[in-house]
Amino acid sequence: MSSIQALSNKLAVLGYTGYEIAELIRSVTHGRKLQTLSAAKLRRVTDVLEQHVRLGTEFVATYSK
Repeated sequence: MSSIQALSNKLAVLGYTGYEIAELIRSVTHGRKLQTLSAAKLRRVTDVLEQHVRLGTEFVATYSK
C-alpha cells in the first residue's frame, strides 16, 4: 500500500489532480477499496500508476526543453 501512496504522490508532483489519480485507481479496482483487494490486484494498481509516472515524466522531459 505504501508503494501506491508513493506513486500517487509522484503523480501529484507531475501535475495529476487528486481526481485523476483516484480515477486511475478506480479503473483498476472497479470501485472496491484497496484494503479488500488481492495481492495480484494491488500489483495491477501499482503497475498502472507506475506506467503513468513514466508517461508523465517523459511528457515533462519532452516539453520542458
